[in-house]
Amino acid sequence: MTSALLLSAGLGAVPGFFEANGRPASGAPRVGFVAAATSIYPSAPWVDADRAALTGFGLDLVEIDLTVLDGDALAAAVTGLDAIYLAGGNTFVLLHHLRRSGLDEILPQLLEDGMLYLGASAGAAVAGSDIEPLGLMDDPAEAPQLDSTRGLGLVDAVLLPHADGQLPPYPTSLVDKIVSTYGQRFPIQRIDDDQALLVVDGVATIVPSPLG
Repeated sequence: MTSALLLSAGLGAVPGFFEANGRPASGAPRVGFVAAATSIYPSAPWVDADRAALTGFGLDLVEIDLTVLDGDALAAAVTGLDAIYLAGGNTFVLLHHLRRSGLDEILPQLLEDGMLYLGASAGAAVAGSDIEPLGLMDDPAEAPQLDSTRGLGLVDAVLLPHADGQLPPYPTSLVDKIVSTYGQRFPIQRIDDDQALLVVDGVATIVPSPLG
């Protein structure tokens, strides 16, 4: 069984997700923290906030740097993790590093073996079927080596975070433009900032995920 929690901004659903999937018998869940989506930015305060929130939930974070890891080093870094968390930033940059590192290739088996997937914003978007429509939110030119916008396919839809326009860079007019532009080509699943998409073996359900 594969389980994923795809968040927009609020992380309130995270503790219940771990409880529902069984925390380790002893110690805190070990969670690989991936911040590769922010590699083009001089700072990323939203990622610092995510780290603080997840640590506050009692999770043991392990930094996984996809900008440098690959091959055997990557495999060793993710071995023994209870979950992996992909933080937000530029969706195209994140997908590029998933491909460059090879994590996209080994992730399906890791999830099949019981690792949990959590992603927020860009980390949620890459879990969908394709990220092409996200080009109206993020700049694809920031990932010039990315040769395909095909996502990880945990959900058979394009995932559109920040769909309620609560964050100034993503007004509802932009969200509506994405849907009107791409809705004929792709099924689109909106996720509001106080929601998450819970995915169990490909079946997706919107759940509350309050903002902190």
